[in-house]
Amino acid sequence: MIFSIGTISCKIAKCGNYVSSYRTMRIFCLFCIAFLPLSLWGQVIAILTLDKQSLEPIPNAEIMIQWNDSLLSVQSDMNGKYTLWMDHLEERDALVFSVQHPMYDPQTLQKIIFKNPQDTLEVKILLKSIKRQNQEAVTVKSPGIPDTVFNSTDFHVADFEINENGDYVLLVYPRRTGHQNAIFLFDGNLIIDSLTLNGVGINLIKDYRNNLHVICQETVVHVNCKGDSLLLNSIPKKYFLEYVLPIVDSTTSKFFFSNFNEYYPAFDYFSMDYIDSAYRKIVHIEDTLMMELYRSEYKWVDVRTRLWAKQNEIETGIDAQIWVGANYFTQSIYYKVPYAPLFRVGDSVYVFDFPSDKIWVYNPLGELKRSMGLYFHYHKDRTGWRRNIIKDPVTGVLYAVFEKDGITHLGDINLINGQISTKHRIHHKYVEKIRVNAGFVYYIYRPFESIQKRFLYKERLFN
Repeated sequence: MIFSIGTISCKIAKCGNYVSSYRTMRIFCLFCIAFLPLSLWGQVIAILTLDKQSLEPIPNAEIMIQWNDSLLSVQSDMNGKYTLWMDHLEERDALVFSVQHPMYDPQTLQKIIFKNPQDTLEVKILLKSIKRQNQEAVTVKSPGIPDTVFNSTDFHVADFEINENGDYVLLVYPRRTGHQNAIFLFDGNLIIDSLTLNGVGINLIKDYRNNLHVICQETVVHVNCKGDSLLLNSIPKKYFLEYVLPIVDSTTSKFFFSNFNEYYPAFDYFSMDYIDSAYRKIVHIEDTLMMELYRSEYKWVDVRTRLWAKQNEIETGIDAQIWVGANYFTQSIYYKVPYAPLFRVGDSVYVFDFPSDKIWVYNPLGELKRSMGLYFHYHKDRTGWRRNIIKDPVTGVLYAVFEKDGITHLGDINLINGQISTKHRIHHKYVEKIRVNAGFVYYIYRPFESIQKRFLYKERLFN
């Protein structure tokens, strides 16, 4: 191909013009960018949420940012920081920062923002911690691990009860039981109050209204816990045994009592109405084998004893066989008092009739609803059945006590089928005065051949 010299020269001239125009345009753009108004640049704002006292960063704080008619909700990061890029700011825009956090008082801050595109503006918001009370560390031990509730180098624990406030009422003695007894009100850490008993205290007992009493040799002392103080009032022992102790439990309209007598192998449970004082028998408890042996004792006594029994029968109307059985057979190793406790759980009343192998279930009016078999007391040589059922007043769960070779188990009684659901072993051997409250078992224990006093322990039961 042949080109003329003139044509080549023209094309070279045009290429030079294109290069010159590109360079000129690039310089012009850089010049315009350098001299743009500052209002077109955005402002970088770093928001810091800090603890007012320690100046430590507060993460996960809710930040509400308001300016003009706009509202933005953000959250601080793990370093208590949030970075915000703001566009279209005027010369003196006012921003309102509202910060909330569950552990701090809400805080609102108004900040006037001056446009300064060359630096990052820091906004520090100091939050005041909500008032709180520091508690000491609480050690929660696993089930089966005992914890000492009360220990002393001067006093033994003879008996104890837990009142409605969760405090412990302790019957203590310094050296020998029954002498120089005292009552302690113990909150778990400190002895709040203490009083000395005038009589010889034997044990503590709760009546059907959850009132506390100390059974003494000559009298009964009512223990009244008023706040942080103890008050003791004496009650005639005969009155308490005849009119208070026979009442086993109560409902909203009735209370349940028995005519139990430790010298007779049978008794009855009654329900009595609060309004008209009418009562009726709901169940008869009798150990038939024990009753037969009890009455048969009359056949083996001498003539003089028979004459004495007949004379008492004429005077009182009570059978002569009962007079002989109460005075002679009850002193033998073969006699056992029938065990048939009554418990109110929820809106039902349960009677554990062990002599008849039945659990009788009544409604709050004392009317029979249903019954079920009762057999976990059999084979006591193998199970260690101790003729004792304990109720947890908080949860309403009933526990049967088993002890063999010094090892105690608590059996959770299923109130649907009358069987033992689970068994809980108590850590220490040969424990005394077992109580259950709020899922914990309490007992008194002293190590064998130890100089330690009798302490009060507790263990958490399995769920």
